[in-house]
Amino acid sequence: MGTEAQWDKSESALKAALSEAKLEWQLQPGEGAFYGPKIEFSLKDCIGRVWQCGTLQLDFSMPDRLGVEYVAEDNSRQIPVMLHRAILGSLERFIGILIENYAGALPLWLSPIQVVILNISRGQAEYAQKIESQLRESGIRASADLRNEKITYKIREHSLQKIPYQIIVGDEEIKTNEVAVRNRAGEDQGKMSLQAFIERLNSEIISKN
Repeated sequence: MGTEAQWDKSESALKAALSEAKLEWQLQPGEGAFYGPKIEFSLKDCIGRVWQCGTLQLDFSMPDRLGVEYVAEDNSRQIPVMLHRAILGSLERFIGILIENYAGALPLWLSPIQVVILNISRGQAEYAQKIESQLRESGIRASADLRNEKITYKIREHSLQKIPYQIIVGDEEIKTNEVAVRNRAGEDQGKMSLQAFIERLNSEIISKN
C-alpha cells in the first residue's frame, strides 16, 4: 500500500529514530507490513532462539484511506501519520521467554507473589494476616498461607513454586515482634523486624536484581 515516496519517507524516519536513540539495528528487506515499514524488536531466549516481540510501524497510507484529518495551527486540514505499536508483541510469547529465561525463578521485582507468610500453627494465624496486610500496604505482593498443614509441607510447596521469600511465624516471632525469613534457595536469612525486611525488599526491587 502507498507510494514508493511514502515508503522511502517512512523508512528514512525509522532509520533516523533508531540512530538518534543509539540502538543497534539491521535492515531486513521485505519484512515490512503491507501498509508500511516497521521497527521490530527481537529477543534471544536462553537457548539461543530469536523471537520477534515488540514492533512499531509507521503508516502514511491508512489515515489517508480512512479519511482521517486534523486541524493544524494554521487552520489547514492535514492527514496525520499513524503509529501501530505493540510494546511486547504477543504477551504469551513474551511471558514464555521470561519464564524459560529465569527457569521459573523470576526476580523479586517481577514475581507475581513476592513474599508468602507461613504460620506454624493456628495460633499464629492472626499475626500472619497482620504481616500480610502491612506488606501489602507497603506495596509488596504478599500472600498468607494459613492452611492447617505441617510447616515443612508448606515450606516445600512454596519453594517449588520459586516464590522469592518466605516468612515463617511461630510463637517466638510473635513474642519478639519479628519475622523469620527464608529465600527461595532455602537459605535462612535470620530474624528481623518487619520494617527492616520491607526496606531490604524495596532495595532489591529498586536495584532490579
